Amino acid sequence: MIRLRRDRAQNYYYLFDHETGIAVRWGKDNREPFWRKEGPELLDISITNYCEKECEFCYRKANRNGDFMEFSLYEEIMEQAEKAGVQQIALGGGNPNQHPEFWRFLKTAREHHITASYTTNGQGMTEEIYQATKMYGGAVAVSWYSPYDDARKVIEKCGEYGISANIHFLLHKGSVAKASALLQSKEIQWKYVNAIIFLNYKPVGNRIYEGLKEDDELDLFLKTAMTFEKCKIGFDSCMISWLVKHRELIAEESVDYCEAGRFSAFISEKGLMYPCSFLSGDESAGDFIRERSLTEIWKNSMVFNDMRERLTAPTRQKAPISRCMNCVDYPLCHGGCQIFPINRCI
Repeated sequence: MIRLRRDRAQNYYYLFDHETGIAVRWGKDNREPFWRKEGPELLDISITNYCEKECEFCYRKANRNGDFMEFSLYEEIMEQAEKAGVQQIALGGGNPNQHPEFWRFLKTAREHHITASYTTNGQGMTEEIYQATKMYGGAVAVSWYSPYDDARKVIEKCGEYGISANIHFLLHKGSVAKASALLQSKEIQWKYVNAIIFLNYKPVGNRIYEGLKEDDELDLFLKTAMTFEKCKIGFDSCMISWLVKHRELIAEESVDYCEAGRFSAFISEKGLMYPCSFLSGDESAGDFIRERSLTEIWKNSMVFNDMRERLTAPTRQKAPISRCMNCVDYPLCHGGCQIFPINRCI
């Protein structure tokens, strides 16, 4: 199913493919707006901070005592999201599919004409969840880290159900070799994999890894990934400063810089709304969605306006460096991540 929407207020079009997760935005004279003024196109929603794996690198410190979002709160969010024109949501956590009412979360999103995808660690995936995903949901992403049996089972099961399956891989200095090995793996049924999404490690929470460093190993991996043919390859927007170095290998129209506060937002299991999930450790920076509406927070919250201001001018950026002001890659990169010093040019 493909949805095409025209934003009349800002005169641009937004196309979203429910099956593949591909989103395309274009406006007058092939320009797109800097941000969508009426509300986000995408919401990243944590519906639980529960996770039985308790991985030491989890930036949200998810654990076996984690909280679950109240379903009534989620219903309120979906009602407001539909009115604001949200097209898709990404359910996360914790491990979202272990929420006791998970199938209702998928069904409710569909009832509000919103596509719900989610990321799982592979635990707690039942036949009921696969059936609900097929009936109401979008794509499934599975986190890729040792041991890999759970991830492979999810990929194969999604293939059996005809569900679009993605792999999420966390990139840091110590995992580049493993990322290269993933691309060479013969144990994955590649016919069932829609895409691999590589995520730049953010030094928040336990901060146990060293960030990416510019070297020959990383360069070789990026070049290999960008020419990979077994499935699609994607990178989160936090990788943008690393990708522009190899811009001759990418279709620039397929690349966007940080969308936090421009086209996307995050809501925690407690109902606090932020421009980006990596700000959620600071509860004072979040706005409670039962005290201010989703649209009001989006338009008027100080933290959202601050994020947008940072992305409009190099002089306002926090993490990037002053060289951004004169860099030829700035129009594509916009200084990379605005929250953490994880960019190539530091």
